[in-house]
Amino acid sequence: MALKFKINKAKYDALSDELKNEYIAGEKDGEYVLDVAELPQGEDVEPVKRALASEREKNKNLTSKVRELQTTIDNAPDVEALKTEHGKEVGKYKSFTEKTLIDNAALALATKISTSPALLLPHIKSRLIADMTGDEPVTKVLGADGKPSDMTIDKLGEEFVANADFKTIIKASNGTGGGTPPNPSVKPLGGGMPPKTGEQGDAPDFSKLPPKDFAAHLKAKAEAKAQAQQ
Repeated sequence: MALKFKINKAKYDALSDELKNEYIAGEKDGEYVLDVAELPQGEDVEPVKRALASEREKNKNLTSKVRELQTTIDNAPDVEALKTEHGKEVGKYKSFTEKTLIDNAALALATKISTSPALLLPHIKSRLIADMTGDEPVTKVLGADGKPSDMTIDKLGEEFVANADFKTIIKASNGTGGGTPPNPSVKPLGGGMPPKTGEQGDAPDFSKLPPKDFAAHLKAKAEAKAQAQQ
């Protein structure tokens, strides 16, 4: 009969004394193994076991990281929605900046040249545009072709001042009409003390009068001479 290499205590007790001599106590309590001389040793598999355990641990860690990444992706905000929202905010800022630049420049010019800024304001605003292409936004004047030009705000003001359609609401100091202002050193005719003549003083130099007043003086003198000859 073939003998088993390893048996428990119950099977060991059932053996004859002769067969019991063939067994020795094993490593575990109640265990008996066959006493064999020069039993071949099995291959050492511990390195393989350790390598396998290491790979299992790495796989476990990788699986955990994949789950974390997937969770992050699932919880990530909608990029397209963010881009859309950002575009709206940028659009609001741009619109506000453009409106502020145009409104401020138009109001400043209208107040400077007009007696009724509110009436002139929309006409000025229609000639202005906000340029956002540079490092800083600036206000530019639209030319006759409706495109941004090199004309300055002051030149645009001069254009409105010279426009006859707006002359009734242009401040007098900005108008192009008028005439030579009176010479304050010469008193107007018919007002104040009469000019000194003869012994009273030197005769005034009427040639220094404004052309309009000088012409009136000559006319009055001619009429007086005509009446004296009648």
